[in-house]
Amino acid sequence: MPYKKGKRVKRRTHQVSLEEEKLNVEAPKSLVFCRGKVGNEVNTLMREWREVMQPFTASKLKIVKKNKVKDILELSKHFGCTTVHVFSCTPASTNFKILRSPQGPTLTFKVESFKLKHDIQQEQRRPHSITDSNSFAKPPLVVFNQFNNAEAHHQLMMTTIQGMFPNIQVDTFKLSHCHRIVLVNYNKAHDVIEIRHYGILAKTAGLTPAAKKLSQGIVPKRVGEMEAIEDLFMKGGDYLSDTDGEGEEVELTQKFRKLSSGTKTKLKLVEIGPRMTLSLMKVETGFWEGETIFHKLFTKTPEEAAETAKRIKMKERLRQMRKKEQESNVAKKKAAEEAKKAEKEAERKRKAEANKRKGEEGGSDEEFEVVGEEEPDAKRRKVAFDEEMDYAEEPEGDENAQEAEGDDEGLDGPQEEDVAPKKKKSISRSRRSQIKKWKKIETTMSTGPG
Repeated sequence: MPYKKGKRVKRRTHQVSLEEEKLNVEAPKSLVFCRGKVGNEVNTLMREWREVMQPFTASKLKIVKKNKVKDILELSKHFGCTTVHVFSCTPASTNFKILRSPQGPTLTFKVESFKLKHDIQQEQRRPHSITDSNSFAKPPLVVFNQFNNAEAHHQLMMTTIQGMFPNIQVDTFKLSHCHRIVLVNYNKAHDVIEIRHYGILAKTAGLTPAAKKLSQGIVPKRVGEMEAIEDLFMKGGDYLSDTDGEGEEVELTQKFRKLSSGTKTKLKLVEIGPRMTLSLMKVETGFWEGETIFHKLFTKTPEEAAETAKRIKMKERLRQMRKKEQESNVAKKKAAEEAKKAEKEAERKRKAEANKRKGEEGGSDEEFEVVGEEEPDAKRRKVAFDEEMDYAEEPEGDENAQEAEGDDEGLDGPQEEDVAPKKKKSISRSRRSQIKKWKKIETTMSTGPG
């Protein structure tokens, strides 16, 4: 059985269909992280919001302090992310940004209040938490309520939130993909939006709790106290749950989890968290910057808006000019480096050709040829070696002959002032024989054998 990234993969039963693969490619993806110094609760809220955005989000993303906006933008482009969600804190409030990558807009919300998963479970009479991994393998359904405001920033807010989740393809949609729901409600009285995260529970309708346990292969505890088997199905009494009547009874048209199609089922929504109440504060045209087209606390006159737009355009123009200048400088630097490299390569080839010609002219001496000016140490070693070879070639009787000539001159008459003879370097016998051997080899190589 083949392995992929350390996990066993079943090729026959775990193949991804073409429709699912196309959905995974076209689905909007997101990055969720905290920026700046935040508390433990905000950090937990960020991790739980990642669970809401699963499976099309980076669940193990880490942003360090030195990462800048440009790095985040390049990261979102690399992973093909369409939205970036950022949590941050100030001394006065907690903020939540939704940025559309790569060109904006940027929506800044103030988090009026929020509740985490464990806070919601403490409020519930019968807490329910989704631990099944299949529940987060598919994206949630998104439901909007009370978004009938015709103002531009409200429509932009709705479109941006809707673009965070993939669209539903009615023709290919399956009920087995329904596990979670995200409800976005607009409260007109307080001008806030409320975001809730629910899980979908499905139970067979018209059965007592004891019958449900039998259908699941579990024997009820109080079955021995019943007088007849009919009491198991007909009499509810104490066996009925206090929440058995809750939920909407529907008939399934497709298979849903363990329930077959045509089964009468009661569906129930259970809040799993997190819960957030957001207030839109500002809308900007660009990615983390740009012209402010809406602000909740400040309003601008047409003259001020025109001046702001002019300043932003001038800033963008200067940025483009600096970018072009940097690109030209980089290109010049690369061209200079390439020219220098080409010059070095040409010099290397020239020296190699010169060595080759010298070798062809001088036989096997090409290994000892040096192109260009010799180093002082090399010159000094060569002169000393030549002197040693000349000294080694002198006959051993030369000293005696010179002494005899000096005696004869002394007999003839007065001599000029004696000049101190140049002291020659003494050479050992082994060194003398080695020099003679090298001289012989050199003579043989230059004249040829013969």
